[in-house]
Amino acid sequence: MIRQYASAGAVVTTGDLRNPDFLLLDQVRKTGERQTVAPKGRLEPGEAPLRAARRELAEEAGLTDTHYSAYLGQEAYTFTDNDGVPAAKTVDWFLFTATTTATTPAQDEGFVEARWLDAAAARQAASHAQFRQLLDRALAIIGWRATTPSPFSQDLSELVTQVAADAQAALTEHPQAGLGLCGSAARGDFVDGWSDVDFVAWNVPATSPAAAKLDQAIAKASRRYGLRTSLHLADAHGRDARRLGDLYDMKMRTVLRRVGIDTAVIAGVAPIPGVTAEAVDLANDIATLRDFTSARLASNRDNTSGRRDTARRVLSALSSAARLLVTHQDPNASLRLPDMAEALRDWPDDQLSMLLYDYDAYRRAGADGIEQAERLAARVPHALTAAQRLVEDGSMLP
Repeated sequence: MIRQYASAGAVVTTGDLRNPDFLLLDQVRKTGERQTVAPKGRLEPGEAPLRAARRELAEEAGLTDTHYSAYLGQEAYTFTDNDGVPAAKTVDWFLFTATTTATTPAQDEGFVEARWLDAAAARQAASHAQFRQLLDRALAIIGWRATTPSPFSQDLSELVTQVAADAQAALTEHPQAGLGLCGSAARGDFVDGWSDVDFVAWNVPATSPAAAKLDQAIAKASRRYGLRTSLHLADAHGRDARRLGDLYDMKMRTVLRRVGIDTAVIAGVAPIPGVTAEAVDLANDIATLRDFTSARLASNRDNTSGRRDTARRVLSALSSAARLLVTHQDPNASLRLPDMAEALRDWPDDQLSMLLYDYDAYRRAGADGIEQAERLAARVPHALTAAQRLVEDGSMLP
């Protein structure tokens, strides 16, 4: 039998997006070995990864004044424990932004010094190769954010923290249930005033008190912090438990397959692997998204709020289509807009790739201006029609 461990860790950066420094801790282990590491530690009973990462950061570095910024994914590896028993460990990593560089290393745990290093120095100093991969992911997120008008959202951080705490309490009667943070709020490219904060829950019956508590907690946080939110429930087959239609089933399939990649468990436990292994009719899914965008654009929206919401939803469907195509080719691929645009750049018809680049540029600029959003949205049905034809042809898929 393989012994199982679950841990969480923190990659911490300063608020200077143009010239970020990163926190590393020098530690002397009980064996006398010296190493330079990021804060990390095992989950306590009943503790979700996000809370564990914050706790370890406070315990090992004495750093509590930080904001959640992004989820960096999960690493998994095997090793032999001290007593010779085979063991497997997962580590969920989160990116935090610190508002102070004042630290107090936990000397009773062997941490002798905390250092703030620029990216090149941190890459050189880190004892483990995995940190260098995490650093690359963090730098990609920070680099994107540095080109936008606003820093990481403090309101998003506080909303996620509040929802995670309330959800942990709501799920106590459902030991196999969990709540995940997904979408741009997890990937690190959340845009205030444009993006939704998306949550997905699993193994929570749609009519249960726990589901009602989750709805209430997320709605309360949405009102408090002024951010739009959504909560979707997945059934045992990875479909939408509220039976809201094909679009929601499609989203469930994609999101649940990305747990540990860019869907972060923030309360409860992770879903059981394999529950979402339904066959995917890619061409049909793209057609469904295209039909949705065409119908949405055809509906009359006379006021500015309605026009903006239509553009948002149509462009969200564009992103959903790109995610389906990219993950069909590589299940672990990055789903940030510029990365998806790059992944689809070599398609014979470049409408989709160019539209993704343009949409990313719009979001980088702050997603301001309804007319530009409408012009982008108007291009979506044609781009999805072209993508559907390429899928049906089969020449662009493995």
